[in-house]
Amino acid sequence: MVKILSLLLLSFLGGVLYRLGGWEKGNRLFRILGIPIITLYIVFLQTHYKLYSVKSLLPYILTFGLTVGAVSAYWGQDEKKWGFYWHGLGIALATCPTIAGNGHPCGFLARLVVLPVLMALWSEKVGFDIIEEFGRGALIILTLPLLML
Repeated sequence: MVKILSLLLLSFLGGVLYRLGGWEKGNRLFRILGIPIITLYIVFLQTHYKLYSVKSLLPYILTFGLTVGAVSAYWGQDEKKWGFYWHGLGIALATCPTIAGNGHPCGFLARLVVLPVLMALWSEKVGFDIIEEFGRGALIILTLPLLML
């Protein structure tokens, strides 16, 4: 029960940070750094990695960097019908360095399908930008437990 509540709270925080980063007068760093920090925190807890050396930090550093890039990139597709599908796919792929080494390919593949589809459908169906951006940020965090399937 505590894990579910923690995930819901972190998802809510992710939604707020994602929206703040997309706000016209907001600071993009809320999104660009906030989402990767929450993602890294949850992935770290899920993988139970033991940090013995700098080398064992490498998957986390790569995941953080890839998530920063993916969250900030839309590849010019965001205004197109399935543009947010590609955005979600990039974000889902960003966790590859930490998950690939932990033997959870089914969960990684599940999130690779679920996150882009949910983000695209959410963005297409919700017309109010505040709710739309909040939902995309929350979905990024809510789908992280899929990685452990």
